[in-house]
Amino acid sequence: MAKKKANTEEQVVEAKAPDYREVIIPIVGITPLLCHRLTEEAKMEMLLERHQKMAGATGGKKSPKVVTIDDEFNDACYPMPSDDGTPKFGFPTSAFRLAVREAARMTKLPMTQARLTFIPLEEIVEIRYDEVRARVDKVGGTTPGKPSTCVTRAEFTNWSCDLPIEYDADFASINVIINLLQRAGRMIGVGAWRPERNGLHGRFKIAG
Repeated sequence: MAKKKANTEEQVVEAKAPDYREVIIPIVGITPLLCHRLTEEAKMEMLLERHQKMAGATGGKKSPKVVTIDDEFNDACYPMPSDDGTPKFGFPTSAFRLAVREAARMTKLPMTQARLTFIPLEEIVEIRYDEVRARVDKVGGTTPGKPSTCVTRAEFTNWSCDLPIEYDADFASINVIINLLQRAGRMIGVGAWRPERNGLHGRFKIAG
């Protein structure tokens, strides 16, 4: 009986070159933007507290630090270099990418694909605004054993920014990205007290 000859030919799989494109998307705020940046000092305090809990140490009481509203306002912002001395503030582009990921839950787009629709080209973008002020709000107090406290955040009114991104046109069209950003802006938002966090701030739309 004749034996079937094994197929030793190698299969060649060709991958199409990616079609990377760059575009700047104009973002316009619908509601005021609340910024509450986590400072490096706050990060270190949280890390120290976690390590103390893991080690079973209570830690001594620290002397209260005198902090003014202006100090808390400055800590809440993302300052940017200015050539003429005029205060300039920025906002992390990662917030828009996370908002798109959450907005994808309202569509049939898989979460893995939503995370890869675009990459921001800058970490921080400048925020244009009509007015910025220190806003003090009472937070917490709903959990037993955790009293309420006041936090100071930076509130920007009539804000806008330009979001530079890179995307693979073979993976997601610019229309898909725009539609996801539109949903993210209306229903998810960015910054503190946004719709995703039961608030009204940080809603946005695409200009044009």
